[in-house]
Amino acid sequence: MKLNLYSISDKYIKYLMQFDKRIYDNKEDSRTYKRKYIGVVLTINGYNYYILMSSPKKSDYINYEKKIIRNDTKTIIRIHEGGRLYGTLRISNMIPVPITELEPYIIKDEKDLKYKQVILGELRYINSNTNKIVKYAKIVYNQKIKNVDIGYIKNTVDFKVLEKKLGEWNEFQ
Repeated sequence: MKLNLYSISDKYIKYLMQFDKRIYDNKEDSRTYKRKYIGVVLTINGYNYYILMSSPKKSDYINYEKKIIRNDTKTIIRIHEGGRLYGTLRISNMIPVPITELEPYIIKDEKDLKYKQVILGELRYINSNTNKIVKYAKIVYNQKIKNVDIGYIKNTVDFKVLEKKLGEWNEFQ
């Protein structure tokens, strides 16, 4: 399976943010170059789930000065290649999404060459690690649905509520 990159509509993000405060804002008013967040989509329990890619943070390193990258967790996969950390996939913040609210990210259309190289690096990593990404996403999903008492599950979006809200979104669109 190959995962592709997508952006998600601001309207849909705003809609879901009403129901779960852990959903990342699409930063419609403050994003660089008017770029939306980019993520990957996979299917879990019959729903398309969007997993947001996020920029690297100091907390993604064991030692920031020496650029020693932390290991992945079930909820955060660190996208790296050749010792360079490109970003992360935030599984704990993945959301169910209708196909109508996704827009394919076309890499060849990216005008910022430096950013294009980052995206290409991220995509190489993602496609080399698709099985791990899908496995971790399904584990976190199932643990949340079963309300397993693990710290990171408490900080995970409520998939069942969001699936219900996705159904309501589809009814009114």
